[in-house]
Amino acid sequence: MSLTGDTRITLVTGVALGGFPTVLLLVCDLFLRLPWQLVLALAAGMFVFGFLLAVMPLGDDQRGADRRENSRVILLAWACLNGGRCETDPAAFTADGEGWELPASPRFRGSLLAVGHRDGVEVGISCSTHRDPETGTDMPMTVLVRLSEERSPARVQYRKIYRLGLGEHAESVAMGGRELWVKFEGWPSDFVELNAQVDAVVRVAASLPET
Repeated sequence: MSLTGDTRITLVTGVALGGFPTVLLLVCDLFLRLPWQLVLALAAGMFVFGFLLAVMPLGDDQRGADRRENSRVILLAWACLNGGRCETDPAAFTADGEGWELPASPRFRGSLLAVGHRDGVEVGISCSTHRDPETGTDMPMTVLVRLSEERSPARVQYRKIYRLGLGEHAESVAMGGRELWVKFEGWPSDFVELNAQVDAVVRVAASLPET
C-alpha cells in the first residue's frame, strides 16, 4: 500500500513524538539509576503514547475521505437518474449552455454539487465542508428547488419544520425569489434517504399557495 505525503509526515511525526521523550527518559536514567524493568516499561509506554497521539487523526481523515467518496457516488447516481449531472464547480453546469438556473444561486456552493429534474422541476443539491453558522451543522447539505414564480422571503420556524415531513435531519427551511431551500444535517450516506429528502422538498414546493 502506497502512502501519501501527508501520511508519511504524520508517521514521522509520530515516531518523533514517541521517540523524543523515550530518549530523554533514557538520558535521565543515567543519573537516576532506576531499575531497568521500570525504565523499559516507561520508555515503551511513552513511545506508544506519543506515537498514537500523532497518528490518531489518520483514522478520522480516512473516514472523512470514505464518507466524501460515498456521498459523491450517491449524488452522481441521483443526478444520472434524474437527467442531471454532478460536479464540484458551479460554473461547470453552465459552461456547455445547458441552461441550469440553480447553479447561479448563492446557496449553490460546496464541495459536491448536483442538479437534476424531479417531477418536472429543477432541483439542486449542494454539500459543503464548512460549518453552517445558521444551524451549527457540520458538513451541511442544501436541497434547492426552482419555483415557478417569484416569492417573498420567508422562513419556517424551527419548531414547525417537523410538520412538513422533511425527515429528522432537516435543519432549516426558507424561500425567496424563485427558490425554496432546505438545509439538512450531514452529507448523504444512503441513496434511498437522499431520494426521500429530495422528494419531500419537492412536495413542499408544490404545496406552496399561488401568489
